[in-house]
Amino acid sequence: MNLNKKDLRKIMYDFNSISNRLMQSDFQDYNSVLKKFLMFISNTEIINEFIKDCGNCKINLAEEFSQIQNSYGNLIFTLGETNQEEVCNIFAYLNYINDNDIDICNRIAMGYSGSSKYQDMVKGFNDRVVFVLIRHIEGYLTKIGIDMGVDEKNTFNITVKNGQVNIANDNSTLIAYNNISFDPNELNKLILNVKKISQKEQLNCNLEVISEELKSKQPRKSFIKTAVEGIKMIKGTAEFAAVVTTLIQFVQSCI
Repeated sequence: MNLNKKDLRKIMYDFNSISNRLMQSDFQDYNSVLKKFLMFISNTEIINEFIKDCGNCKINLAEEFSQIQNSYGNLIFTLGETNQEEVCNIFAYLNYINDNDIDICNRIAMGYSGSSKYQDMVKGFNDRVVFVLIRHIEGYLTKIGIDMGVDEKNTFNITVKNGQVNIANDNSTLIAYNNISFDPNELNKLILNVKKISQKEQLNCNLEVISEELKSKQPRKSFIKTAVEGIKMIKGTAEFAAVVTTLIQFVQSCI
């Protein structure tokens, strides 16, 4: 697959967005959001190839689900002993839930929470199962970004085989535009101020989106607004909140 760093950042941003939505979804909307999450993975080649390369789930899914449902909270899913097993097993579990339209609040997620509330069960299942898969995918994408380096003018051909990620530079170029009337130095200063306070991956991804969109010839306001909302959701110190507020006010004045 051909990919440049800007493409990768957009994939990471979109993945963070759909992952956050699933992690925070209401139990009544869970299956519909899960379907969107799985569809995003299937339609995103770089992530889909990573999951395929982790192997096939060897667990009897029908039997596993039956045992967990009949245990009334005494059993939970077997994730695996290796990172690869965790990826392929969890992905298989989620697809089985989606394909069979299973309500995880119906005894599936009982073992992940001491509470009888459906929302608490969903949160427990997300925290101990879904988030494991999300972190593996985030780590994989982050490592690819590191290997690609900082030169955004290059396009890279990425292949995955037997756990090996191969990144080849084909020396193609991208054309950058900067016709928007705002002070880039002020924007960079504000972004640096925020980064000094928090280095969270989600925060940095949202900051990258804001920076790239405001520098583009036709900035997409919907992308910028989504990124701003993502930053607002990140909790931090009073100092962090102050610099975030200043950044948001500046961004809103530009759009």
